[in-house]
Amino acid sequence: MPERGDAPDRFERAILDALQDDARLSVQDLAQRIGLSTSPTWRRLKALEERGIIRGYVALVDAAALDHGQCVFAHVTLAKHDRVGVAEFERVIGRRDEVLECFSTTGQADYLLRVVVRDAQHYERFLQEAVFSCPAVQQIHSNFALREVKFSVKVPTGT
Repeated sequence: MPERGDAPDRFERAILDALQDDARLSVQDLAQRIGLSTSPTWRRLKALEERGIIRGYVALVDAAALDHGQCVFAHVTLAKHDRVGVAEFERVIGRRDEVLECFSTTGQADYLLRVVVRDAQHYERFLQEAVFSCPAVQQIHSNFALREVKFSVKVPTGT
C-alpha cells in the first residue's frame, strides 16, 4: 500500500477512474470492477480519502434546472495587488454562491471566474454587489457562454 505522498498504484487509479464515472458504486461493485476482493479495495479507498486524493463525493446538478442556466466567464483585473486588496477580493468572491470557480491566473487578468446566473440582470446585480464594490478591482471583462460544448469533472488518472 502506498504511503502518504506516493503516487497511486494501478488499482488505486482504477478505483479513481471507476468512482469518477459513478461515485455511488458500492465497495463490492468497485472491487469487482477493478479485479480485487472487497477488503483490499476498501483499504485502498480509505487510503485515497485519508491522503486527500479523494476530496469528497458530490451530486452534479443541472444549473438550468434551478434557473441558473446562464454561464458567464469573468476576467477580473485588480488595481491593487497588496495583501489586503487581494484578500478582500478573494473573501468576497468566496462567499458568493453564483461563483462556481475562481482561479488566480497569469496574463492580462488576475482572476478568472465561472459564474452561473439566471440572466443578464442577475449578473449585473452580482457585479454591483460583489465585484464593483471591491476597491481592489480595476476592471472586469465578461464573456457569456453561448452553449456548453464539453463538461467534465473527471481528472485523467493515467490508466
